Amino acid sequence: MHRRRFLAGTAGLIVAGAAPSDGGWVRNAAAAGRHALYLVPGYRPDQAHYRGRPLSDSPEFRKRFPPGFDDTGTMVTRIDEADGSVRRALMPIKGHAIAVRPGGGLAVWNSIHGDTLLGFDPTSLELVAVSGFAREGFVGGGHAAFTADGRQVLVTERRRRDRYSGNPIDHYGQVSIRDAETLRVIEVFSAHGMSPHDIALLPDGKHVAVANYGSFVAPDGWRPHIVEPCMSIIELGTGRLVEKLTPPDATAELRHLAAGARDRLSALLVRRGSLEEEEELLAERAEVYEVDSSSFDEGTYLPGAVVHFDATFGPWQAGTTMPRDPLLARHGQSLVYDPRADEMIVTFTSSHTIGVFAGEDGRVKRIIHTDRLGLRYPRGISLHPDGIHYAVSGSWRDLHLFRRGTHEIDRDRSIYAVLFDHSHLSIG
Repeated sequence: MHRRRFLAGTAGLIVAGAAPSDGGWVRNAAAAGRHALYLVPGYRPDQAHYRGRPLSDSPEFRKRFPPGFDDTGTMVTRIDEADGSVRRALMPIKGHAIAVRPGGGLAVWNSIHGDTLLGFDPTSLELVAVSGFAREGFVGGGHAAFTADGRQVLVTERRRRDRYSGNPIDHYGQVSIRDAETLRVIEVFSAHGMSPHDIALLPDGKHVAVANYGSFVAPDGWRPHIVEPCMSIIELGTGRLVEKLTPPDATAELRHLAAGARDRLSALLVRRGSLEEEEELLAERAEVYEVDSSSFDEGTYLPGAVVHFDATFGPWQAGTTMPRDPLLARHGQSLVYDPRADEMIVTFTSSHTIGVFAGEDGRVKRIIHTDRLGLRYPRGISLHPDGIHYAVSGSWRDLHLFRRGTHEIDRDRSIYAVLFDHSHLSIG
């Protein structure tokens, strides 16, 4: 589908949504203090049914899709902790991570390798803006971040996959600065890296950090060709590259990051390998276990380290940390910095674990086996607005709260709902 054709048909687009539930799966929500409005992308709407048919084929959910948008779309699940209501919508996007404006009221959803960028109301799930990307030949990079005042949004954009030219610069992505309400492009600058993905505004409000995969994957392939994984520190006002931080292990993709300050920057290295490599890796695991459901194509996830960048004493220093058992660090998915406890908290999806790392030096403080708590394939993680907890969501279902600092699970605040496979969790 041609992007211009799609954009021409999006005026007045409203998303169809299912009726709210009675909230019976949220226990003790009235005692929760500040309540969260959870937003979870669902990659598998084909596995959700509505009125006896797959939701992805439902006329009620697709009737307002614009002409020319023939893809499945991505579902979003909105869970209101205050009353236990759930609402779902199918949106015209190959969605990944949802960014919520500080103070709420607006969410921006970037696609990953897709042609659309959406703005929507996080409560009603009605679309308020639809856009393409700033230049021909670019697609969504997966993430976005609001400026501190919420008036603008920063969006990662990648070049479309083609043959690798042999020169990384030819494949550098970009960051667009857009009006938050309309998604109109205000400015564009280089991401200074290949396949930019995650993005975070630094505490000074003047710089952004961008996680660049640094890899190239052929359109018909699965194994990444690792070229230049890095984190770019960019001056927001000028687009000038301030620092380009390279991990000590440059043989894995650098996908996600969390930013505290110049001495509190961490990133996740993700390593993809073959099923044969996985078999060799797990050959000594003499117990019955399920096949990793987060694997796809011909590839799977191998252990990857957490990188800690520090510029306390001048030049940037970088170090990597792994749990004592590397099998516990398979498929690092989401991470968040908790300034209250000075900790980086990471979900390792394929290992069914949460890793807790010290903010000051990146050392491992704790490993939480979430499968023993009933939470399998932990994916999304976000600090709760009550200031006491953080939330972790399972890839296919359920969401649990953990107490910041002690990491004790709060069973009375658990939410039991099917989420239909996702990567990240956002809170409005």
